[in-house]
Amino acid sequence: MHLIRTDAVVKRHGPKFTLGPMDLTLQPGEVLGVMGPNGAGKTTLLRLIWGFLRPDQGSVSVFGVQPHLNQASVRLRAGYLAESPHFYGWMTARRHLKFVSEFYEGWNAAAADGLMERFGIDPDKRIQQLSRGNRIKLGLVAATGHNPRLLLLDEPTAGLDPLVRRDILGFLRSLSKDCGAGIVLSSHISDDLDRIADAVLMLNQGRVLEYAPAAALIKSYGRPRLEDIFIEALKEAGARRNGFY
Repeated sequence: MHLIRTDAVVKRHGPKFTLGPMDLTLQPGEVLGVMGPNGAGKTTLLRLIWGFLRPDQGSVSVFGVQPHLNQASVRLRAGYLAESPHFYGWMTARRHLKFVSEFYEGWNAAAADGLMERFGIDPDKRIQQLSRGNRIKLGLVAATGHNPRLLLLDEPTAGLDPLVRRDILGFLRSLSKDCGAGIVLSSHISDDLDRIADAVLMLNQGRVLEYAPAAALIKSYGRPRLEDIFIEALKEAGARRNGFY
């Protein structure tokens, strides 16, 4: 069974923005990279998958159910990290994880503590005193402490230095390949997706420019970097709209 399946899904935000129609799937152990500029629809897609939003047309299936109608069952088996995650700044990192763990029967405290140590997070430090990089890492620990089968990440590496990004991407790669978790990772940093994405969805103004395995896109366009492919796909889409071919 697919972890995620969308069929001709459409979501509108007012009269000026429409995401889709879009068909995509995600398998266990696969990393789907979602790339595009701000306003392309990346966050809207993640919110549809998480169940924050309901589609206007078409359907979204997560673990075989509609997420907006089955939020609790989906979230017990999935994790989500927003672009700007909310924390109670007065809590210590340890207290935050204890708070999150109370929502999950399958919380793995030993694994969460081990991941905090691996990421170099001081468990007794107040969250308001942590660097942005360590807050994002703490958010990842909180999102994965219940061993989710699916992880949704909205721009998790934006604004982070290369060493922190490398740590996070290495963890995500091991989570997908060693643990079989499916991951949807949105990012405007194409280098991150070059390193980790098995398949890539390219969006611009809600429209799908490309959706294919990363290797297939690289072969089709004859370019080694996803950023170059995105730029070329954007030019081709503009030419089609203007009737050049």
